Amino acid sequence: MDIKYILSSIVREAANLGASGELQAGVRLTGAVNQERGEGYILLYSNGLVLLYRQLGQRDYQGCFADLVDWGFENYQEEKYALTIDMICCGNRYRCEFTPSERESAEVIFNAVTAVHAQAQVLYSETTLLMTALLDLLSCDGHEKYAEDLLGKPLLRAGRKYAAGQQLQDLVARAAELFTLEQKQSVLLNLIEERMSDGLWSSSESAALRELSEVWDLGSEYFEQSCGVLLMRHRIGELFKN
Repeated sequence: MDIKYILSSIVREAANLGASGELQAGVRLTGAVNQERGEGYILLYSNGLVLLYRQLGQRDYQGCFADLVDWGFENYQEEKYALTIDMICCGNRYRCEFTPSERESAEVIFNAVTAVHAQAQVLYSETTLLMTALLDLLSCDGHEKYAEDLLGKPLLRAGRKYAAGQQLQDLVARAAELFTLEQKQSVLLNLIEERMSDGLWSSSESAALRELSEVWDLGSEYFEQSCGVLLMRHRIGELFKN
């Protein structure tokens, strides 16, 4: 797709989703996403990637915009008259189809996504990625912001990519091999802190992290002492309310 001729209305729709900076490449889909009739576009900007589409008969566009590191793609298939691929944005999957004439522009976009993911993996050691994955996967539902605030979005994204397709028990076992004693203690303390941050500390939460402590050979005494100290820290409002 020659981006010089892209409609200004499409550019405005992309901007409404958060795209800005230079438009670097674009692919026009043969319809909307997921084999629906309509129209669609994949647009590469200097600040991220946009998927924009609307089904036949719809007035308004739908879509998503995110940094390149939040995008992925799978299941690329090439036939004589159609190329298809699954675009994945922040966990949501969109089946996209385009003609062979769009291949060159599509490769520019896919190469940009691949390069960003490769760069993110190189930036961090395996122990750092493993620590990030465990803090993310073992956090309670609704507590995702704790890991984001603690680690930052770029590292969190890299950790999630590292963990993709792996079983949690395998990650825990790998950490038992790689982490030093202090690293294990730090991860466990942060997980206890995260689960207490909402003012609740249930027996099920305690049991889950106690099991982790045992797998990592930290000992029940260390676990109990850590819970006691952190629980007292979170009781400050209760202790000084009068």
